[in-house]
Amino acid sequence: MAKPGGRILLHAPVHLRRAGYGTTIGVLTEQVWWTKTFLGLRADLNELPRVRRARVPLTMEPTSTSLFRGFDHELAHARGFDYVELLLRRGLCDDGVQELYVAHHDGSPAYAQWLTRPDDQDRLHEHAPGRYDPLEPNEVLLEGAFTFSAFRRMGAMGHGMSQLLHFAANEGFTSAITYVAIDNAPSLRGCANVGFDLDHRRVSVRRFGRRRSYPKPPDEHALQVWAVATAKR
Repeated sequence: MAKPGGRILLHAPVHLRRAGYGTTIGVLTEQVWWTKTFLGLRADLNELPRVRRARVPLTMEPTSTSLFRGFDHELAHARGFDYVELLLRRGLCDDGVQELYVAHHDGSPAYAQWLTRPDDQDRLHEHAPGRYDPLEPNEVLLEGAFTFSAFRRMGAMGHGMSQLLHFAANEGFTSAITYVAIDNAPSLRGCANVGFDLDHRRVSVRRFGRRRSYPKPPDEHALQVWAVATAKR
């Protein structure tokens, strides 16, 4: 299966125009030499808060990765970092990672995210070898969150993610995992609002195209970042 990094390298001239020089060079550099920390967050599915409603009604529904064209349509006008994020999610679709859920409003996609169950995790591990630990029978993974540009600042992430957690709880799962870059305070705060708490950190290292990922306990810096991001406002 093709990997997102490979696509970016293969079509670098096109991406240079769309993503911009700085963003493209940064992404290409990451394929060679990169170290990044993600916070592993866990939600107890037996103790979830109520679904957080967005400003527009949204219902998350399972969607075929082979038929969904929302990421392609958004790519047509995306620029900069958004363009790269869309390429990565289109890569998940191309590799058939399951299961994609999408909420629409008036026919337009508003929010998308993957809910991966243990029985569906093989393609995820093929898509990103070594990036995630195998799921336990009682666990699910939420990844690839994306709010479409027309629906930002409307609470779509909280509404969509809350629904997925409740879907998993209703199916009998007891725990959900998600990962957020340690410097992404808004997403950390959003995950905390729907029931996630800091569980561990994962250090991802890429050296000349080879990627390794290590789970580690939260250190003092991770604890401080989490506390600041989730402090009451």
